[in-house]
Amino acid sequence: MSNNNILITGGSRSGKTRHALDCAAPFTGVKYYLATAEPLDDEMKDRVERHQKERGPEWTTWEEPLKASDSIRKLSEDASVIILDCITLWLNNLLMQGEDEASIRIKVQELIDACNQAACPVIIITNEIGGGIIPDNAMSRQFRDIAGITNQTLARAFSKVVHLVSGIPVTIKPQATSAPDENKADETPHAFPQTKKNGVYEAIYKRRDMRHFLPDPIDPAVLGRILDAAHHAGSVGFMQPWNFIVIDDPEVKKKVARNFSQANEAASKNYSGEKKDLYQSLKLEGITASPINLCVTCDSERNGPHVLGRNSISETDQFSACCAVQNLWLAARAEGIAVGWVSILSPDQLKKDLDLPEHVFPIAYLCIGHTESFYKKPMLEEKGWAKRLALKQLVYYNQWLGRPGNFKVVLPPPSK
Repeated sequence: MSNNNILITGGSRSGKTRHALDCAAPFTGVKYYLATAEPLDDEMKDRVERHQKERGPEWTTWEEPLKASDSIRKLSEDASVIILDCITLWLNNLLMQGEDEASIRIKVQELIDACNQAACPVIIITNEIGGGIIPDNAMSRQFRDIAGITNQTLARAFSKVVHLVSGIPVTIKPQATSAPDENKADETPHAFPQTKKNGVYEAIYKRRDMRHFLPDPIDPAVLGRILDAAHHAGSVGFMQPWNFIVIDDPEVKKKVARNFSQANEAASKNYSGEKKDLYQSLKLEGITASPINLCVTCDSERNGPHVLGRNSISETDQFSACCAVQNLWLAARAEGIAVGWVSILSPDQLKKDLDLPEHVFPIAYLCIGHTESFYKKPMLEEKGWAKRLALKQLVYYNQWLGRPGNFKVVLPPPSK
């Protein structure tokens, strides 16, 4: 049973849907967008298609104009979060089907029960329609009254209610002692504001190792921001051992593609039977398809033979370069740019093809470009190659296989 249900209300074009998506951003796994609108004309069809594209491929749209309660019960079985958009259209649909006020109140209570019993959080969007001119006909006045009463009923039942005013979310339940500030950090003096935290976690959870690219060119300024993020990675002794070789020459790409083909053929011999068939079916690179390739290197001689913190563990220069790769990857995901790491390569051949000095080692060869859509899950998980390990099985205390004592980490529920 979820106790994290949210009711989002506000006027037309006040930013309700955008805020609902922001609230759902930290969740991973299956996300359902329960739409009550019926695309009965071209204008509504265009609007529905536009909104689906804006939501992105991680959202599965489920259209149900009438039986919202049944849909929530069904979808919550495998969902990490559900957005219902919106109550106002749902009420209109019920009225058009001949439902009266008494039967609608029963259905509203059924909806509340379904939300309370759902195994995942449910975010419901509704509209405030009672602030304007009193309608001039009985049916419109009846609709306005039913919508207002329904909103009151939902607001009493939900643990959190947010009112959107000109794109600004104002939490009206639970009531704050002072006006809430979405830009104010919480928990500790150094924590990011919640909206910024959501962005960081969203980039982490939605990062994907991509293999499918569009030929569209990358904006040089966007790539510059991504490289600057990589350059701000942490490094042992502040040695900053990385260099970034930007590759757009088709001939260089062809050399690297040949390197991959040879290494991939050798790697396939490690498997047999169904595993080999699956391996050979996987797309494991996008070298020639992506507009930009990027080689992140590690200069082991930067800052001389004695780098602060590296004498004990010499490989920390390579570890540092890997931190730059992760920064680059997350920044690229935030920019909507796809990145794929090609690890099936001969490092020695790659050094020759890129004319790298002896002391410079290629850490990562990356394919970078736009994509039609990001994978909902890691590709190898989607294809059945491997599954994500349960985090609780990987956390020990004080020693290998150690059990918790007085302190035990509270882990989030596993993503579905």
